[in-house]
Amino acid sequence: MPRKKYQVKVPTVEDWRQMVKCQAACPVFTDARAYVTAAARGELELGYKIAHDPNPLSTICGRICGAPCEVACRRGDIAPGAKPVSIRPTR
Repeated sequence: MPRKKYQVKVPTVEDWRQMVKCQAACPVFTDARAYVTAAARGELELGYKIAHDPNPLSTICGRICGAPCEVACRRGDIAPGAKPVSIRPTR
C-alpha cells in the first residue's frame, strides 16, 4: 500500500501580501488601507509614515499614481453596490 505524501507550503511574507489585494496591486507595496484608516482617525502623521515608509518618494509618486489599489480593492466583494475606497481625489 503506497504512502500518501502531503504537500505543505510554509507561508512567506509574499503569501501574506497577496492576501491584501490592494497592497499587492501597488508597485511599491504601499499599505493604502492603513494610511487611509489613519487619516480618517485624524492620525495624519501616522498616515504619512505608513505611506512614506515603503516609498521615500511617495509625495511625488502619489501625483502620478494610477491607483491600481482602487481597482484591486476588495470592499466591493463584501457588499453589493459597495465602491472601492477612494485613494485619489475626484476631479
